[in-house]
Order: sequence, then structure tokens, then C-alpha cells
Amino acid sequence: MERQSGIHISYEKSGEPFEVNGNGAIHVYRVLQEALNNVSRHAGVKQAWVRLRFTSTGLNLEVEDHGSGIAPTAMKKGIGMVAMRERAELLGGTMEVGKPSQGGTVVRLAVPRESLDGHAG
Repeated sequence: MERQSGIHISYEKSGEPFEVNGNGAIHVYRVLQEALNNVSRHAGVKQAWVRLRFTSTGLNLEVEDHGSGIAPTAMKKGIGMVAMRERAELLGGTMEVGKPSQGGTVVRLAVPRESLDGHAG
């Protein structure tokens, strides 16, 4: 992604990693991919942060930028946003979009651990 878009991506992983397989892995990857594509297409910045947190109850993914932000209408109607929400729902998780204190956009995906064992959606 960095080579294609020219955006520097800072990556942080925390917690005790566990295996993520099957459709669960694909859905999480596609949410990450779409969130980074949105940064590349719409944010107008050259840096983004990706945070992957493993917890005892699940996995949390955040993609943050400090760019131009997202219009409230795009949060609900954009096809990429709809697809990310649908993927979260298929995993029994949640996806929310917010504004960091520094401005821009943060996408948060939370998925329960039992949905990531290779048997989900």
C-alpha cells in the first residue's frame, strides 16, 4: 500500500496474538484495505496509522489519518463504508467511524474472538 499510494503507514500491534483464519481473516483484511484506500483517495495526507490489538475477547483494528475528514453523509452512504459495516456485521462485530482530536478520520473495527476461528460468515 505504501508503494502504491505514497502514504507512510505506521503499524502498531499489541496484545497476545491469536490465529485468525478463513472468512474472518478475509473480512478483517478487506476492512483494512478499504479504510486505507479511503485514506489514499480522500484524506489528502501522506501518513496513516494502523493499530491491531488482540484482547482476550477479540480483535480491534483502527485505521487513522489526520486529513480532511469524512462528510457525515459519506459515513452512511458510501459503498466502501457500507461494505465495511456489512463485513463487521457478518463477523458479529462493530465498525464505527469517528474524528480523532487532531482532525481527520478514524475507522474502528471490533470483532469477537469466536468469530475469527475460521468458521465465521
